[in-house]
Amino acid sequence: MKSSMEIELKELDKEIKCRKTEAKKILNLEEKVTAHRQIKEMEKKRNTMRLNLYQSQDEVDNRKERLIDEIEARLKQKVEKSELFTVRWKLI
Repeated sequence: MKSSMEIELKELDKEIKCRKTEAKKILNLEEKVTAHRQIKEMEKKRNTMRLNLYQSQDEVDNRKERLIDEIEARLKQKVEKSELFTVRWKLI
């Protein structure tokens, strides 16, 4: 999941960079404004994707930490043997 999101982010970054380059070449002001709005929308999408990526990474790190804590707690457990009751019986 992480790598696919990173790949999408890289592709989106490339697309934004390409669109910015193209927008600089536009002479018509109306087209230029439209291009910049599209770029802004793409940047918003990129920022949202980055936020989601960081949140998912944090979630994975938290799960990992909990598992390590759980394993550590299990390793610290001590087994204790104590006699609870005694059964005596005879064959007749």
